[in-house]
Amino acid sequence: MNSRIADHVRPATIEEWLQHYQADSSVFASPTVSLMAHGTALERHTHNAQGQLLSDAQGLLSEAAQQGLHAPLFLGVIPFNPARNAYMRVPTTYQRDPVLRRPVQRPPLARSRNTIASQQLLPDGQGYEDSVSHILATMREQNISKTVMARTVTITLNEALDRQTVLSNMLHSNPAGYTYALPLPGGAAHDPDLFFGASPELLVRRQGDLVTVNPLAGTAPRFADPQRDQASAQTLMASSKDRREHAYVIQDVVRILSRFCDTLDVPEGPSLTSTANLWHLSTRISGRLRDPGVSSLELALAMHPTPAVCGLPTQPAMQAIEATEVFDRGYFAGAIGWNDHEGNGEWAVAIRCGHYTQQGLTLSAGAGIVEGSVPALERQETGNKLMTLINSLGLAQNIAL
Repeated sequence: MNSRIADHVRPATIEEWLQHYQADSSVFASPTVSLMAHGTALERHTHNAQGQLLSDAQGLLSEAAQQGLHAPLFLGVIPFNPARNAYMRVPTTYQRDPVLRRPVQRPPLARSRNTIASQQLLPDGQGYEDSVSHILATMREQNISKTVMARTVTITLNEALDRQTVLSNMLHSNPAGYTYALPLPGGAAHDPDLFFGASPELLVRRQGDLVTVNPLAGTAPRFADPQRDQASAQTLMASSKDRREHAYVIQDVVRILSRFCDTLDVPEGPSLTSTANLWHLSTRISGRLRDPGVSSLELALAMHPTPAVCGLPTQPAMQAIEATEVFDRGYFAGAIGWNDHEGNGEWAVAIRCGHYTQQGLTLSAGAGIVEGSVPALERQETGNKLMTLINSLGLAQNIAL
């Protein structure tokens, strides 16, 4: 059995690439690789207690090789709370293509055949603002420097998710980001459950001994008017609150990577990066592995959850979040990616994402909370992030966020 479809030489267009997509296909497309996998040779739910996830991942790859799969890899998703079960899938076949060719001008988002039958915000806008106020008080009491507060919108669709339109929109609108779609156990064979999204944030990439991370923290809206858009970007760069939030993340990332790398290339300050709807503060950091046997999954587990999706200190922040939020994050704000038989791989922070089950969608978004955060502005930020995802779905209806 051969698990490998030969690497393609000529970059495909998004439309050409998606012709191979099926309901059971897994997708991970980034600025460095376009990976599409088909079928399931092996799969496993496992948790990370006492290194169990790493052990099971290596066991999956070994078992795949014993079954005759050549150059096997797995795609996986780690939940926000790493003590809960992750999911890993070894595909039967896969193709690893160069970066997809995109048109010079970004096309308008395609309209989906889906319509919204009903929707529910959890919490609603005022409830979210109240949660932010509550956790700010908790942070002062417990000496927590940062948390991330999220909210969800649950949407019931009129019919099965129009997957190809969603993926096409995400790939076109997120050229510098990480578009992913991983089928999950559950649902019908022709309409399986799906975790999908278009994240702007690289958790970690490992290629040989080179490690790259690109944390994002600090967000501002984008505008159609160029002057207003640039003013928003410059306001973000000058914001002491956002730069402080970003610095917390970078300090923790450097601390963790220093366990694996002797030297790190860390810029003096953040730069600006953008999606179609948002500006972010960004810092790209790289280093060389001290031990070339460390896999991308091991690095991802060491990095996750970053202060960008959880807070600092990590455990008190996570406990405060789970005590305050009125829903279970599941895979939202986790990590999603792939790892091959040589330990190479790429993992994105699982944000700007949706979890689809039987014509229902749960979309999630969060905002970083530090001293000085204004609940109404954090509500606006999460609304902008949710709307980015709703637009990618190609849904015509407006939702008050």
